[in-house]
Formats: sequence, C-alpha cells, structure tokens
Amino acid sequence: MPTFRSTPVDAVIDVRTKVEFWLGHLPGARCAPVDTLPEGLDTLGLPRDARILVYCASGGRSAMARQILEAAGYTQVTDGGGYADAKAAYAE
Repeated sequence: MPTFRSTPVDAVIDVRTKVEFWLGHLPGARCAPVDTLPEGLDTLGLPRDARILVYCASGGRSAMARQILEAAGYTQVTDGGGYADAKAAYAE
C-alpha cells in the first residue's frame, strides 16, 4: 500500500492537466484535472472515507481539489502540494 509521509493512502489523484500528468506522475496516480473534478466525482469510484492524496504542480490546484472533495463528503483528503514535494514524501 502506498504511503505519504508514512501514512497509508488508498488513492492518489493528480489534479494537473493530462499533458502535465503524461510528463510525469506518482506511481499509481490517476489523472483527474481540477477543472473537471466537480463533474467527475462519480467516476472516481471511491468511498467517502477513502484516504485520498491529491497533488498538482505547485500546490494551488491541489488545495482547490481538497476543498472540492471535502465539500462532496470525502473525509480523509490530504493535500500533497506540488509534484516535487509529493514525490519526496511518497513511497510505494
């Protein structure tokens, strides 16, 4: 099970664009751009209590994604900030 800062995570969501995702992403991450996230919540297929890690390029979009997910009822969302920081604190 992957971990972020030694805490297990059930799902890793990269909220950058598809091009940014294609250029590099955390192992096991799925791409859900923040601008499509509100409409695409049902496609995530995650229980509301799943431990979710979100990250982007520098932290702005991941903060927005966390707010969107929490407003939708997800209770364990961690904002990993930017890709470089998230990558440094992530382990498979």
